[in-house]
Amino acid sequence: MSRDRPLGFGHVVVLSLGLPLGAGVFSLPHGVENLGGPATPVAYLVGTLAVCAVAVAYAVYLSSPLAERDGIVYAAVSRTWGSRPLGFLAAWPTVGAYVAVLAALAAALGRTFSLLVPLSPTATAMAVLAVVVAVHALGPAAAARAQLATTGPLVALLAVMAVAALLAVAPDNFSPLFPTPTLRERPLASLGAATVVTLFGFVGFDAGAAASSVTRNPRRTVPRATLVGVLIAGLVATVAAFVTLGVIPWTRLVFAPAPFANAAASGLGVGVELLVVPGTVLATAAAALATAWLPTRTLRGFAEVVPGVDRDTRPGLPDPALAVTGLLAGVVVALDAVGQALYLSLAGVFVGYAALAASAAVLPFLRPALYRRCRLRPPTPALALVATVGVVTAAVVLVRVVALDPATSLGFTRWTPALAAVDEAVLVRDPLSTVVPALLLWELLGVAVVAVAADYRADRGVDRPPLTAAYDE
Repeated sequence: MSRDRPLGFGHVVVLSLGLPLGAGVFSLPHGVENLGGPATPVAYLVGTLAVCAVAVAYAVYLSSPLAERDGIVYAAVSRTWGSRPLGFLAAWPTVGAYVAVLAALAAALGRTFSLLVPLSPTATAMAVLAVVVAVHALGPAAAARAQLATTGPLVALLAVMAVAALLAVAPDNFSPLFPTPTLRERPLASLGAATVVTLFGFVGFDAGAAASSVTRNPRRTVPRATLVGVLIAGLVATVAAFVTLGVIPWTRLVFAPAPFANAAASGLGVGVELLVVPGTVLATAAAALATAWLPTRTLRGFAEVVPGVDRDTRPGLPDPALAVTGLLAGVVVALDAVGQALYLSLAGVFVGYAALAASAAVLPFLRPALYRRCRLRPPTPALALVATVGVVTAAVVLVRVVALDPATSLGFTRWTPALAAVDEAVLVRDPLSTVVPALLLWELLGVAVVAVAADYRADRGVDRPPLTAAYDE
């Protein structure tokens, strides 16, 4: 195993699953079943295919020499459009977004563990955050092993739950498939609305892509692992929705606090707490470990704009990018500003998805030399079509994010239990006075960072290679 590239296929897959298999997986298909009825599994299946379009755009860039660099969104956008500032501003929202998610997950774990230790929830959350940073400071290999140690048992638990619930499925629960007048009269519109909700559950699938620079043979390994991760996450959600609706009649699902866990507990003949309590802790820990990769590696990719942010340190000591990630998340937790920080989370993530997919759609036309270096090189019309679907997928979610209050949109994600640590009044607000200003203010901060960094480079005489140097023969 290479010391510089210690990660393999399995590591990248479990990283991709960290957030999509967050603690909210035990509550599937909460938030979707009221729109899709007994046909809800179809919505999860279609949603998986839609997210695969975004994942294919990632895979194309990850099969190029850009996979050997940190910050794939920045690298892809800057190289495709020929602008480092544009690449920075496209990827910058993902930093704030995932820092907010990391803070929320740490706060949730702190709230849980504070029941076991003589510390306040905030102090315990800071301790949890310190542990996450310490694990990553030990190096990529240690962080990847920790991810396997948490996500691996979680996947095994979910598999056992699915099989147990499957044995208790009652086929009559799916008849009729469209039981209400609305579902019967407008089945496609109803399933379309349900499908949009399922898209929120895939937030964070790009954690595996964030680890490309420390993965063996990244141009071959990471694209495949990213796609496999999305497919596994979609399969888990689809199966969970199917067995849950098969065990618990659709009309009674609203009374189940954790539908999938309730269905599995019924099949196993155990109390639901036996599955939910340890499963939630395990899933939240796995999500926190995976989330930390995203802002850290994105910041390292900004080294062309902000010199020194990619500096390496000795094992056990956080590098500058990891330190900034931990510091920002720590400030959010310490100031009890998790709810406000989450205003940026979904908008920031899907802006990055949309920017990368849009870049992939025009890649063969704007940068044919880079396209020729991609190992995954679909025919130009096919890539344009798939990437356009990816753009539309991200855009549809963004429209919902700015139309729904943060409490509702965040409730569609798989890390919903983390929201228990947030005052609901902070999230039940008009998105035009919360989400939109948060995104604009964060981008304005990004503009300031670009300007200050440009002055610093000019003063120090820092030269940068041409953008094409990243993929020239």
